[in-house]
Amino acid sequence: MSFLAALLLLASIGIVALVVLYFVAPERLPEPTFLQKAYELPTLAVPAALMPDEDLPTLVAAIELPSSTPTATEPPLAPTWTPPPRQASATPLPLSTLKPSVTPSPLPTFPTKTPTPTYTPTSTNTPTVTPPGPTSTPTATRSAYPFTKTDNSPFYLQNHANNAGCGWLGLAGEVLDLERNPVPVGSYRVHVWGSAIDERVIVGSAPDYGPSGWEQFVFDSPVMRDYNVQLESPNGTAVSQVYRVQTHTTCNENLLQLNFVQNH
Repeated sequence: MSFLAALLLLASIGIVALVVLYFVAPERLPEPTFLQKAYELPTLAVPAALMPDEDLPTLVAAIELPSSTPTATEPPLAPTWTPPPRQASATPLPLSTLKPSVTPSPLPTFPTKTPTPTYTPTSTNTPTVTPPGPTSTPTATRSAYPFTKTDNSPFYLQNHANNAGCGWLGLAGEVLDLERNPVPVGSYRVHVWGSAIDERVIVGSAPDYGPSGWEQFVFDSPVMRDYNVQLESPNGTAVSQVYRVQTHTTCNENLLQLNFVQNH
């Protein structure tokens, strides 16, 4: 069927091309050979016996029929091509439908068990027993060292122990025992260091501040500087903590006094 359909399609294309050529350029078409021959009437031979003695009248010349000029006739119509019957299209198979997923049924909800509150006994106020007699006065915390600075130390004064006046800056003080009396001369020494100073002075070497007085010159004018001060035994054992002090910048406070007192 495909081959016949192809032949019919080619024949149809050729006929359509001839028709188009006929209307567009008819002079290019070849003229049919059967139309090129002229049609002539046949001549009959008359026998001599039948011929008369007298001259027969001259017959008028037969009317010559004009040769028929072939007229172009329309080419026979080509048979109409009938397309083969259309085959029924294949019906698509239905797509596979997924099975519905199984929806899990909700689990039953059980009420939450509320724990039973436990009873907590409330503590009762215990009465405080106040001992009879006078209220005891708390004692001060005992220091790890036998000597501490006095409560009012350090304090600032104007230089009064020498004639240098405002051209002098120093640290001084005295050392007292448990009875607030001056300790013996030479029984202790004071270590002063910091701001380019590292000196030790014997207790009792500066009587202008008391029998157990001590003094250390640090600068020739009032300036603000930091120093460390600690009381030691004659062999260098620390008998007080280290106290960090700071000098002032005025002439009325160019003497910093720090006193030590024995606490146990």
